[in-house]
Amino acid sequence: MSKQKILFYLFFLSGFSVLAQKNKTPKQEIVIVSGKQLSTEDSNKVTQLFYSGLREKVVQNQTLAVDYFNQILQIDPANHNAFYELALIYFKKGDLTQAKNFAQKAVTIKTDNEWYWLLNANIYQQQQDFLLLDYALNELVKLAPDKIEYQFDKANALFMMGKPDESLTLYNKLEQKVGLTDQVLQGRQRIYLKKGNITKASADLEQLIKNNPSDVRYYLFLGDLYFSNQMTDEALTVYQKAKELDENNPFTRIAIAQILESQKKPEQAYEEIKAAFKQESLNIDQKVKIIIKYFDAFPNPTALNRAEELSLILTQVHSIDPKSFSLYGDVLYQKQDYKPAQTQYEKALELNKNIYAIWDQLLRIQLFLNDGKLLIAKGEEALSYFPNQYALYFYTGFGYLQEGNAKKAISYFNNALNFDIDNLGIKAQIFSGLGDAYQAEKKYKESVIAYNEALIIEPKNTYTLNNYAYYLSLRNEDLAKAEKMSDLSNQLEPNNAAFEDTYAWILFKLKKYDAAKDWMQKAIKNNPNSATQFEHLGDILFKQGDVNNALINWKKSLQINSNNDLLQKKINEKKYIE
Repeated sequence: MSKQKILFYLFFLSGFSVLAQKNKTPKQEIVIVSGKQLSTEDSNKVTQLFYSGLREKVVQNQTLAVDYFNQILQIDPANHNAFYELALIYFKKGDLTQAKNFAQKAVTIKTDNEWYWLLNANIYQQQQDFLLLDYALNELVKLAPDKIEYQFDKANALFMMGKPDESLTLYNKLEQKVGLTDQVLQGRQRIYLKKGNITKASADLEQLIKNNPSDVRYYLFLGDLYFSNQMTDEALTVYQKAKELDENNPFTRIAIAQILESQKKPEQAYEEIKAAFKQESLNIDQKVKIIIKYFDAFPNPTALNRAEELSLILTQVHSIDPKSFSLYGDVLYQKQDYKPAQTQYEKALELNKNIYAIWDQLLRIQLFLNDGKLLIAKGEEALSYFPNQYALYFYTGFGYLQEGNAKKAISYFNNALNFDIDNLGIKAQIFSGLGDAYQAEKKYKESVIAYNEALIIEPKNTYTLNNYAYYLSLRNEDLAKAEKMSDLSNQLEPNNAAFEDTYAWILFKLKKYDAAKDWMQKAIKNNPNSATQFEHLGDILFKQGDVNNALINWKKSLQINSNNDLLQKKINEKKYIE
């Protein structure tokens, strides 16, 4: 029979938690590990399994690595190396419960291993179990008394356990060893501030400034201390001294701007912010947050102009970061400067084509600008990166529709509808686009179905109401329905010349010539450069018997657009021709 041995290690807790529980029985955690003596054959097998486990761990095959280490424990239940490796794997996976279990077993068997205790300490830190963390740190301090970082960790743990006086005592001892370093300072600052002792907190910082009069950091620390405790005058004085030492330090500038804003001095504050933006050392993400704050005040002209100026500086200082050009594009988009915004989005995409939001904004602009060719080109390119984004099929489909390729448009719109579309506005526009495309292909039944689907989703979509009504009038179908839809579109969006023209044309088809004339004149007033509207007015006047004025308006139409053979025939024959 093999000789058996039992190993156990007692984790004894002092009875205090972060909430300083008192008068409770001390909590104990007992870890028991049984082991045995190994034969030469078993010893060799354990060695082989261990190296196999390490190999799989290195190549990120964690499942197989875990299997090898578990096989070791079946042969050698007290193998602390296997327990440690398993603990590491589970710790990296974020499974702290399993990691703790294996790490405690490793340190139970091998109590003098610094790395085992360090892993336990890291696990306890993440679990915020400060009692066990303190215990592990005590062991680390014993094992490695020259490693000051363990003593700093212990001072921090004492603070988190609600023992500020013990923590302060340890920080004071550490100061004697290493001097008044940032780490000592920051640890003591937290304690002083928790106790509300601003005098002692500032005294430390003033001593640091005295010892290091050219180090801007300490002025900033002191200024931040004063500012966070509503001592703004004192804070501003300290920040100004820091600015005198280094006028290019962006953090000083931002701090001063914050105080000037609180003192209702926005112009001076903005100048400080602008100076800070010119420094690359101020992180781009911090700058982005500052610019985005201006968005809340849009369309205020001052806010827009400042956001634009800061965004321009951003592109100059961070010229290889797509974020800067994208944000500049967003600001210009908010200003409705669509062409310049488009340029900035294109620059952002030159730097990184894998940001979907930038593609979306760029294509929105091109849709608004009715740039069909660019919509197709950029839409197709965007789809090569993001084939699962339904909006890209929608944009590209409208590009083809604008360029007169209705078949392609129908294909792209239907591809978009194959997705689960959560944006009902876009879904309605897709159906509306399908209605236009089917109309162009003379698939009138499909066109009606698509328009009706669009109106079910958005009954007051003026674009759909107008187009549906207009195409019904062209086909002389359901004119009463067309009249109602066109009337509604004009109520919803008055003074839209295209909508007024549609309504006038439907009234013309219904032989309501007087009303048709009034509406067509409104359309011409709102858009005096439309050849179609002058032609339509001529048609209405002819039906009213006013041939002379009909000819005058037909000729005006021909002056605007001379490429109209049917209109030329009307003029030549002096009569209305369908």
